[in-house]
Amino acid sequence: MDEWKPNVPAKQFVPRKNRSWYLAWKYKLMNQRAVRRLCQMGAVLFLLVTVIVNIKLILDTRRAASEEEEESAQDYDEGVQHLEPPRRPTSSRKVLDIEVYSSRAKVYVAVDGTTVLEDEAREQGRGIHIIVLNQATGHVMAKRVFDTYSPHEDEAMVLFLNMVARGRILIFSVKDEGSFHLKDAAKSLLKSLGSQVASSLGWRDMWSFVGKKGGEVYGEKHSKSPALSTWGDPVLLKTEVQLTSVEDAECHWPDTELNRRRRRFCTKVEGYGSVCGCKDPTPIEFNPDPLKDNKVFNVPVAVIAGNRPNYLYRMLRSLLSAQGVNPQMITVFIDGYYEEPMDVVELFGLKGIQHTPISIKNARVSQHYKASLTATFNLHPDAKFAVVLEEDLDISIDFFSFLSQSIYLLEEDDSLYCISAWNDQGYEHTAEDPSLLYRVETMPGLGWVLSKSLYKDELEPKWPTPEKLWDWDMWMRMPEQRKGRECIIPDVSRSYHFGIVGLNMNGYFHEAYFKKHKFNTIPNVPLRNVESLKKDAYEIEIHRLLGEAAVLDHSKNPCEDSFVPDTEGKTYVMYIRMEQEADFTTWTQLAKCLHVWDLDVRGNHKGLWRLFRKKNHVLVVGVPASPYSSKKPSAVTPIYMEPPAKEEVAGQVAAAEQT
Repeated sequence: MDEWKPNVPAKQFVPRKNRSWYLAWKYKLMNQRAVRRLCQMGAVLFLLVTVIVNIKLILDTRRAASEEEEESAQDYDEGVQHLEPPRRPTSSRKVLDIEVYSSRAKVYVAVDGTTVLEDEAREQGRGIHIIVLNQATGHVMAKRVFDTYSPHEDEAMVLFLNMVARGRILIFSVKDEGSFHLKDAAKSLLKSLGSQVASSLGWRDMWSFVGKKGGEVYGEKHSKSPALSTWGDPVLLKTEVQLTSVEDAECHWPDTELNRRRRRFCTKVEGYGSVCGCKDPTPIEFNPDPLKDNKVFNVPVAVIAGNRPNYLYRMLRSLLSAQGVNPQMITVFIDGYYEEPMDVVELFGLKGIQHTPISIKNARVSQHYKASLTATFNLHPDAKFAVVLEEDLDISIDFFSFLSQSIYLLEEDDSLYCISAWNDQGYEHTAEDPSLLYRVETMPGLGWVLSKSLYKDELEPKWPTPEKLWDWDMWMRMPEQRKGRECIIPDVSRSYHFGIVGLNMNGYFHEAYFKKHKFNTIPNVPLRNVESLKKDAYEIEIHRLLGEAAVLDHSKNPCEDSFVPDTEGKTYVMYIRMEQEADFTTWTQLAKCLHVWDLDVRGNHKGLWRLFRKKNHVLVVGVPASPYSSKKPSAVTPIYMEPPAKEEVAGQVAAAEQT
């Protein structure tokens, strides 16, 4: 201590104070381990809160659902109390509970609590829905909808109802509108079935009806539309139907292979008339006369079908009745796994192939054609040709005779690419000679033949893909596919398009363009100008006809009946203005006034059309585009028909839409 000396420059000692809480936490937070622990604690706390919230939400939802069920049950009980108690029959036979609902936007039918019909699709299913039930089992035998807002659908409905066997249970329900084209004949039939309302069913009324054909009425409800701009209130019909014994509902035909087929068919489906009649049923086996030297006996026949079984039934009956048919070569291709069309195929003992639909609308039809054609040539690898038919065609008795006499042209003339049984311009007033054939630049379809080489080498590799919403036949008519080639057609068609329901078809369209087509009914018609249909020979034939044709009076109106003289068996020619190959202005107006196909240009050969008027052969030549213009006398001025003004067309369209 004696040696100690103070250090004057040294700082004075000050005792250290305790750190503040802020500095302490700041120090801890700067420690990484502490940060990690804090994050873990936060995550655990967040998960706990989430679990608690979810549990509470589930409990609240269950509580609300339970309260809603109690309220619904209470409402249902109150509703049941106001319903008339069902009158169960004393018999031990089964009783069906049936509900039928009719409204503007929806129809449904339930049988014993099972929904057998429900249609609430927008802009679809308009008209009268009909369901047919087996009176012994209660199972659905037929479902149909008839758009009786459109023309001729009521006629189809009458035909269907007349084809239903006596004793079946019939259920009717209107969706949207079902009276506009419901004519007296249909109303009378519905009245004969027991309806008290059908004869007075009005615009946008709602209606449900259940009855037995030829028997009792089980119930009917009707709601009147209060005004033109509104619909009737929805109606719900609830009723009961007592089933009969199976013994009473079946026929007892002899036990043969044909009748076993018939029995399988008739116990499942309805609406096919006397084919299921207990007495003298319509034959399901046909034995038409054979054809001598039949060139198409071993040519495969592809029937393109969808879900229109009544159409398919009618078409197959006409096909199997045609002279020279070979049932072993017929295959029906069904677009979709529908039961009833396949039942129809099996009824006639034919082959049927179903496949999964591809794409929608027009593209679906196009892909169905491609799949069917490909399968046809795969099933018949040695076939050189294929016949293509559709389910809504009647086939003439001499269909195969017509093909047998002309099919060799496809082999010998490479300027042809099809033979068709359909004449686009062959109406009752414009077709006359069943032995006469033409060459045309457009592919008509509707019963036609093509070669395997055309399909496999040209069409199949570039067929429109599923995303292209194209019509297959319009694609076939394009220059890229046609390549300057033509088709052979008859003056009088060997097929008849009877279908009025389809993707591109309705009653108005069928009435205007298809109903009045001429259809050959004469057997064994010998074709008289087949050899002259070859490319060079046909030019000689046309020049011969033009050379002997009398020129019509071009000062007259070609739309007037007096334009063609009152003669028979003569050949006449008229010349119309046609400035270039694509100038069809006058032809389109002429087609309109002649009431033939006018939606696009068909049936022409190098600017020349052939048709009959007053049983006279008339040739129409477009000048100067047609090479046959050179035949026009210098004194003749080609007829020009000006199209209507746009304002007039717009007025006509508006009037049509209003109608």
